[in-house]
Amino acid sequence: MNEWPDIAWNLIIELLPSQHQSSSGSHKPNWRKTIPEDWEKEVTRQEYRQQASFYAGLAVDAAGYDTARLSELIDHFDNLPPPAFDRLVEVLASPTISDLPEEQRLPVWDHLRKFTHRHRRHADAKWALPDEPITRIEKVAKRLAPTNPFNRYRHLFTDDDFDLYENDNWNEQEKKFDKKRETVITEIFRQDGVEGVVRFAGSVVSPGLVGQVLGTMADEVVEQTLLPNFLDTADNKQKALVSGFIWRRRHINGWEWCDGIDRSDWTPGQIGHFLACLPFTKGAWDRASQWLEENQVEYWSRAGANPYQAGDDLAIAVDKLIEYGRPYSAIHCLDRMRRTKQSIDIEQSVRALLAALSSSEPTYDTDISRIVGLIKFLQSEPSVDQDGLFQVEWAYLPWLDGYHGGAAPKLLESRLASDPEFFCEAIRLIYRSKNKEQPSKEPTEEAKAIAKNAWRLLREWKTPPGAQENGTFRAERFNQWLQRVKTLCAESGHLEIAFTNIGEVLIHAPADPDGLWIHRAAATALNDRDAEEMRAGFSTGTYNPRGVHLVPVLDPTGKPERELAERFRSKAEAVENAGYQRFAITLRDLADDYEHKAERVINRAASY
Repeated sequence: MNEWPDIAWNLIIELLPSQHQSSSGSHKPNWRKTIPEDWEKEVTRQEYRQQASFYAGLAVDAAGYDTARLSELIDHFDNLPPPAFDRLVEVLASPTISDLPEEQRLPVWDHLRKFTHRHRRHADAKWALPDEPITRIEKVAKRLAPTNPFNRYRHLFTDDDFDLYENDNWNEQEKKFDKKRETVITEIFRQDGVEGVVRFAGSVVSPGLVGQVLGTMADEVVEQTLLPNFLDTADNKQKALVSGFIWRRRHINGWEWCDGIDRSDWTPGQIGHFLACLPFTKGAWDRASQWLEENQVEYWSRAGANPYQAGDDLAIAVDKLIEYGRPYSAIHCLDRMRRTKQSIDIEQSVRALLAALSSSEPTYDTDISRIVGLIKFLQSEPSVDQDGLFQVEWAYLPWLDGYHGGAAPKLLESRLASDPEFFCEAIRLIYRSKNKEQPSKEPTEEAKAIAKNAWRLLREWKTPPGAQENGTFRAERFNQWLQRVKTLCAESGHLEIAFTNIGEVLIHAPADPDGLWIHRAAATALNDRDAEEMRAGFSTGTYNPRGVHLVPVLDPTGKPERELAERFRSKAEAVENAGYQRFAITLRDLADDYEHKAERVINRAASY
């Protein structure tokens, strides 16, 4: 305590008894035989009480008359053994503490107030202290209570209303505390005027609650003081104060009050601030258009854009939010419209998604599920512009991986499967050419980002060429697509890597109408004499869907691997009988590999 007082204090606090603690014990030493052989593995109740009493007493002594330490120790009042409990009460009730200036003893009183309130509210809980000790603490708290209203009532103006409630009847408690707040502000207003209320608002956590109370007061001086002077203040607490005032005053007196205010000397910025304090509804939007005209940015750049306030008029707001650089807020509104089954403008949705890519609007409230949900909606709409949807899927490709709401780049995958030029372009973006005459140069950061997106698209590609939207497979289209890819990639020097990627996607090829497990057009391509890389890609693609597979450490059977080995042997036999011998060899290699894995699993289990 003398050399490292702060560290020692923290250690003592951690050593105090608690109702929610456990220990795994300490390892018994093997070298130094300091513990008797006949010692039993237990801590007696007497030993525990002695230890708890010692550390609790040490904590009270270490706290002394330090208000910061006493405030922290008050939070552990309910875990202190009787001697330490009594000593702490004596310290807190002593003249040394009660005679301190109000500002110094305020933290002690606040902790006492919170502690007693929590135990009174949950008096039926097992952990709650009985009435007698709580009453003793309340008496001390009453003695230390501040007389200055600024200090005494500050706790009523926070965002944690539920912590103040005395029971679970929330409606009743809300009305009760609204009444308390009104009484407090009325007292301060009567004593110090509106300037005193403003000072008080600057000292509380939630000045907006102070503003709401002011909004109920009919005194004209309040409105004259706050409007318009507080509308363009740089003080955040004053902003919250006037916002709460405007919100409550309109709630009581309606839009007529807003229309009746003399705004002749207000700046466009002040008008925009005023409107932004009002509910996000058509009433505010119409007034922004009428009052601000060409300066509507003063409203739309500040409006809270809460779609839950707007009802069924959100389409109007979406256009304005996009126009004035708020695409993420527009997407929030569109998501609300989608969830409530409102009619959504498809072109408007595409514009919002694309505008968000280059927007400077803060993204702290961006919810990926909203963007993904909107993209899935667009994918389900037959009338959506294909070029616009293509841009959207490409831009948001990292989120269309199946893990964010099950979304996939359906249009991009379909374009890969139907447009050989697009597939070859993706290959060229990612891989270097094998043609020596093509010079290689360091790609730019933009080129790297495009290449990464193309790689991500090919990695997640699951729609094989020839597949149709209705689930059928067109062999002639597959063959035409493949032939064009061969021509283009041979010219650019990318044929081998193109074959590898084609082989990977062909693991998703459907069964043939004649019953063969893979369509014969795909099997023919895989069996071609020059398609070794394609077969290698098929093999790689077969492994990848299994992902990181955790084999049980003590699996003596290797059953999962042996089942896979048997499955690929059966597939190999089927394609060999159908005349695809080279492809059958690849499948047998897969079967052998899984058989070897099964043996390794079995041997590892046997070695334990």
